[in-house]
Amino acid sequence: MTHPAPRILVVDDRVDHRELLSQVLVDFGYAVEAVDEGSAALEAARRGSPPRLLLVDFRIPGLDGRDFLSALRADPDPDVARVPVVVMTADPDGVGEQFAHERPDMLLEKPFGLRELRRMVVRFCGPGAPGARHGGPVLQDPV
Repeated sequence: MTHPAPRILVVDDRVDHRELLSQVLVDFGYAVEAVDEGSAALEAARRGSPPRLLLVDFRIPGLDGRDFLSALRADPDPDVARVPVVVMTADPDGVGEQFAHERPDMLLEKPFGLRELRRMVVRFCGPGAPGARHGGPVLQDPV
């Protein structure tokens, strides 16, 4: 019996970042939905069953990473409110200080390598679906 691929929601306003992260995560065996701003991310997180992980750029239009996280944690659906959130940022020290009340589950410093991304995703979602394409020397390339 096969299990469905764990769903990850990628939130980044840069098309190239969304596309690259989405493709890498699909290759790792995950189902990926990608959106470009915080309000769309909240809608996507509430639609259907909640994702297993939210991978959110700190600087996104509308609700930034901090405001997005506060809105998500206040969601009336406890399954949505508890979805792990990893905030991606080039300034983890400065950004970390901005999360006064609600802290993300993890800060992921940009640029990050594919091995680091895979370890983080497996930590929160478990291994991807069987038959995914991953491995090889490309794991050294930064995202």
